[in-house]
Amino acid sequence: VGGPIALVQDGDPIRIDARKETRTVDCLISDEEWAARRAAWRPPPLKSTKGTLYKYICTVKSASEGCVTDEAPEADALASENDRLRARIMELEGAPAR
Repeated sequence: VGGPIALVQDGDPIRIDARKETRTVDCLISDEEWAARRAAWRPPPLKSTKGTLYKYICTVKSASEGCVTDEAPEADALASENDRLRARIMELEGAPAR
């Protein structure tokens, strides 16, 4: 979570070089300012702490990794727990488990 873009603030000077051989975006602040921002940065709170959105937040990979959810190690554990809970609900409701 985070990365250099999380440390950029409104008003920071930005240099964009869109030439084919360069293609860079630089935030023109000092190394000391970067270090201070990095030390002060805290991840934002999750937008959800339960339910389907929370499960998605916990399992989705980053955009650079394809935003997939089925390859995250937590996905298998969540799927197993989901199956267990579904079977228990079916049992309590008197319906045959799948």
